[in-house]
Amino acid sequence: MDLSAIHRIEQATAKGWPAARMDRIDGWHVFSGLGFVGRTNSCWPLTYEGSSVEASIDRVEAHYHALGLAPQFKLVTVGADPLNLSDRLARRGYRVVSQVAVMTREGPMAAPEHVVDIEPKVTADFIQIVSETSHSGGDGQERVDILGRVPNPSAFGIIRQNGVLAAAGLCTFAGDSAGIAAMRTQADYRNRGLARSILRAIMGRAYETGYRLFWLQVETNNAPALHLYQNEGFATAYQYQTLRLER
Repeated sequence: MDLSAIHRIEQATAKGWPAARMDRIDGWHVFSGLGFVGRTNSCWPLTYEGSSVEASIDRVEAHYHALGLAPQFKLVTVGADPLNLSDRLARRGYRVVSQVAVMTREGPMAAPEHVVDIEPKVTADFIQIVSETSHSGGDGQERVDILGRVPNPSAFGIIRQNGVLAAAGLCTFAGDSAGIAAMRTQADYRNRGLARSILRAIMGRAYETGYRLFWLQVETNNAPALHLYQNEGFATAYQYQTLRLER
């Protein structure tokens, strides 16, 4: 995938999963929030308008420190690194904390195998299942905050089984593409094909609305999710790393 296509997807992901705050530092997009969700709390150095890379990194670090957050950079791992950011950040003590695959797909989906309730905006039930399946209270709160900023209309899907909120997922309508996010399944309801049905249903709603290009982001060590998405026709377009200053 060429750099211009990557930039279009990155812009769509920023709109589809919006951070609490976005600042510009020497052309870089600097996102921040509560500090738990990597892509909404990191600097995206997609374009550069500064004159001294080291001075720009200093300004990014000062910005995050002023907010009480650890400085983070999100680096796309494709092609050249003209600013030599990987080496510059490593010398400063940054370490990779996540490796993420950005996957894309075009075309319609098969029909879901379960009944999926879809709403155009976030609901209390959707917030509940995201909160219950988050890594921590802070992580859950930040994700709930983000859900409140997702463009409306979008497709918020939920599967209920025996009165239980069993699975959920979101397809955000962001510009000329639609993105998958907040895919959750309660532990007792995994391996039943619920996530597959959620995915098909919310993408189907987006397809009916006119969207043809879909994207999602998944950590490369999440084998079950990768398997699901690959089986449903997604392919890795590129990857990125999140690097955090650990000292």
